[in-house]
Amino acid sequence: MIFLFSAILYFSQIQLAFSQEFRHCGTPYLHQDTTSKLFSPGGRIFEKWLARIERNEVARINENDDSIYTIPVVVHVLHKGEPIGAGANITDARVMSQINILNQDYGKFPGTPGNNNNPVGVDTRIRFCLASNDPQGNPSTGIVRVNTFREDFQFGTDNIAIKNFSHWDSSRYLNIWVVDLAGNQYIGYAQYPSIEPSWSDLYPFTGSIPDINLDGIVIRHNVFGNVPPSQSGVFPAYNKGRTATHEIGHYFGLLHTWGDGFGCDDPNGTDYCDDTPKQGTNTSGCPSSSMSCISGTKAMIENYLDYTNDACMNTFSADQKKRMRIVIRNSKSRKSIPIKDTSCVVVPDTSKPIPAKKGELVFRQIAPSASNSSFIIELEPRDTIFINSVEVYDMVGRPVNVLLSKDEKKVYLNYTYIPIGVYPCIIRASDGKIWRRKIIRR
Repeated sequence: MIFLFSAILYFSQIQLAFSQEFRHCGTPYLHQDTTSKLFSPGGRIFEKWLARIERNEVARINENDDSIYTIPVVVHVLHKGEPIGAGANITDARVMSQINILNQDYGKFPGTPGNNNNPVGVDTRIRFCLASNDPQGNPSTGIVRVNTFREDFQFGTDNIAIKNFSHWDSSRYLNIWVVDLAGNQYIGYAQYPSIEPSWSDLYPFTGSIPDINLDGIVIRHNVFGNVPPSQSGVFPAYNKGRTATHEIGHYFGLLHTWGDGFGCDDPNGTDYCDDTPKQGTNTSGCPSSSMSCISGTKAMIENYLDYTNDACMNTFSADQKKRMRIVIRNSKSRKSIPIKDTSCVVVPDTSKPIPAKKGELVFRQIAPSASNSSFIIELEPRDTIFINSVEVYDMVGRPVNVLLSKDEKKVYLNYTYIPIGVYPCIIRASDGKIWRRKIIRR
């Protein structure tokens, strides 16, 4: 029996190593044997809690709150001493590309791979940016590099070890660990959100919730961000950054679209989202279509919570959006994250201005070229208010000279000649209002 199991495991690993159409998320396996399973997404108590919150929010009309939730992110790059750009020690540019991908996907940005024409596909109104300050308030790029002197990490057994190398307060930041995971099976996993263990007297909580101080997601280094073909290894189908999109969906309470069930007849195979057709199993590769468990209805293979290739993913549904936002507002381990932190702002990669209220700022990116990298900072028209000044600093607080030209309503900022990096800036208006933003020079 031991020999048979070993042989099956061995040949399974061979198949995985040579497959380019296999995505394996470790999130369900991380939680399946924990005593807190009932209190995590898919668990009976969690789902009863979420349904009750949804009913209460409908009654209070909070459900219709569609404001932008901006999530401050810290990326911990765990490597074994390689130079930056080699192995797990990925470049800042790769990290920044992943943040852009997250915003395209969660924002359904037009003209990007995150856009879609699915009737239920939505902009989740969730955004991400690298944290401007560390937990002590010091300026930061939101990227932390740690030489672990380890070749790789095992899924599951090394979870705590990974996070003990470096982590920031999970009640204030989304922690992402980029690592070299051993083997060719798992490419990422997330910590599910948790709820108060005392919520239900019917199902008393007898165990401990997984350590929320080490909360976040773990991603294999060669599927993080826009991955050059030479660095994707045996995972070329997952080189467009959608593993992080998928795992962050779990972090905000989403389940796989097939509900981790076992066929169409499994009553537990649900993701609790009515607008994602029930599936009997996951979808691999990039098929032109695949049928759901509902006669005549196609599976939503383009959904970020399926297992299709990165190039085929482009959809969050309306019910998934609602579920994530309820979790962000109410879950014990999510509601403390400062989702409206004005020091953490996304400067979008788009030539179209973003609508703003009067007296608010609009950032409009100018398409960069070899000789020009710039954008416009524009104050939404108001007769008596105009921009007084824009101050740009490096990450240690020293003033940085950039080319500025401005009129009363717009500042044209050219950062062609400053080094690649993240630069905090302060914008002052004539009425005394101050905005703190950051410029990312790629």
